[in-house]
Amino acid sequence: VHHVRSGRIRASGGSSQIAYQPAGEHAVEAPLVYPHAGKWWLFFSAGKCCGYDKNRPVRGQEYYIMVCQSRGGPTGPYVDKSGRDCRRGGGTVVLQSHSWVYGPGGQGVCNDPERGDILHYHYVDSRIGFGDGDKKFGWNVLRWGSDGWPSA
Repeated sequence: VHHVRSGRIRASGGSSQIAYQPAGEHAVEAPLVYPHAGKWWLFFSAGKCCGYDKNRPVRGQEYYIMVCQSRGGPTGPYVDKSGRDCRRGGGTVVLQSHSWVYGPGGQGVCNDPERGDILHYHYVDSRIGFGDGDKKFGWNVLRWGSDGWPSA
C-alpha cells in the first residue's frame, strides 16, 4: 500500500513485481516509477548496456529505454501501448540508438518548471568510441503525445 501526501509517496507493506522481461542480457534495469497526468509511468532500460568496445551486440540488442503505464497506482498493473502486461515482456520504446547516439539507458525523469518533463540517460557517442569510458550524459524533453504516451 502506498500513501500520497503533499506530492510524496510513502510505501508500507511488501514488495510488488511490476515488470519482467524474459529475453535479453539485461532484462530490466534502472526502473523508475513517475507520475504524470493522473497515471503512473514505469521507465526502464532493456538490452545490453556495457562493453561495446569488446563485444558489440547485434543491432537492436544494445541498451534502449522502455515505458509502461498504470492507471491503478504505483504498484500496477503496468501495460505497454498495445496493452501487453509489463510482467510478461511488455514495454513501449521511448528512446533507442539513432544517428551517433548508441545504447541510451540508465535513465531518470525529472520535471523542469520551464521545459517540462526531462528524460536523462547515459549513451555512447559512436563518433568518439564505444568504450564504457566514452559514455556521455544526455537529456531530452519528453513529449506527451495526443494518445498520452511519452516519446523523447
